[in-house]
Amino acid sequence: MAEPPIFRPSFGNKPENLVGRDAALNTLVQCFDSYPGMRERAVLITGQRGMGKTAMLLEASDLADSKGFVAVRTTCGTALLDNILDGLQHAGNLMIAQKKPPIKGFSAGALGFSFGLTFTDEARQSYGFKTKLGMVCERLEEKNLGVVILVDEVRPNSEPMRQLATAYQELAGDGRNLALIMAGLPSVVSALLEEETLTFLNRATKVRLGSIAESSVRQYYSSAFSRSGRSIAIKTLRDAAAATEGFPYMLQLIGYYLVSLTNDGEQITSETLDEALILARADLDENVFLPMVRPLSQTDIAFLEAMAQDNGTSKTADIQKRLGMSQGSVQSYRKRLIDAGIVISPRRGELCFVVPMLADYLRRRDGSRT
Repeated sequence: MAEPPIFRPSFGNKPENLVGRDAALNTLVQCFDSYPGMRERAVLITGQRGMGKTAMLLEASDLADSKGFVAVRTTCGTALLDNILDGLQHAGNLMIAQKKPPIKGFSAGALGFSFGLTFTDEARQSYGFKTKLGMVCERLEEKNLGVVILVDEVRPNSEPMRQLATAYQELAGDGRNLALIMAGLPSVVSALLEEETLTFLNRATKVRLGSIAESSVRQYYSSAFSRSGRSIAIKTLRDAAAATEGFPYMLQLIGYYLVSLTNDGEQITSETLDEALILARADLDENVFLPMVRPLSQTDIAFLEAMAQDNGTSKTADIQKRLGMSQGSVQSYRKRLIDAGIVISPRRGELCFVVPMLADYLRRRDGSRT
């Protein structure tokens, strides 16, 4: 089998290295190492598209095995609860089967289980999600194994999500060896936390994925290009790292195209970088920025385009003047876009974009219509 590529610029894949995410990775370790029921056992990961939320869940899944946890990973949807139970039974039975000799207590006919972690027909039909999840946790705890549930693309106003959160809260209160790690867009997570039955999640550990330090990108690129058999001049390396603007997805895109456009033993030149940037920016527009602005209202977009006229930070007074809005309207749209995780307010009366390169995309988008 061929060696996996160093750069993997596609959603749903785990990159070779989670560059610049040491603090976030440490939070995952603390989640597994903390005592059952502690707030560290519930983690909410937020970030815009391309910031590496799914990659963090994949890392948590890999980490689980070494920490003595059975992991199940799924996305939020109508089949959420069934997917969790089915996944835990499958993964748990595989872990049990790997232990030799056969484990006492996981035999056929155990109460509620036909074998291992497989529910009897009676248990499957008679018990609800919380009871069955608790049964699985108890059986695994007999062999010093915990359970971690990983949910991607969380969403509000979801009855399965409410049942999962309620079950976790009650089982964690009972001391079950259980952890819950969820990921979603900032606006979605914000709405989730406002639901009356889910307010306990406000106490969960928050991981907010933002831009990566340029020095970390530069260091990784230097190692990655060397391992791929490419050489690169220091200035070109610095330019490539700077061009990512700390955006994890752009890091993968630029690296992927720089390797694709050169052969083993060749040097990555400034001309190669120029070509790679054209290709990478086209992918970024299509896969990140277009889906990001599509759900926004025309006024939301006009507000962002007014911000994009500035280099860096924008003053809300200038935005109000450009749009001819009342102060109250500006504050309303300001809050909407902050809640959506698209802009932040670094200081009173100022706004700036959260996502690198979004301002440039909006300027190009606005220009194409004139």
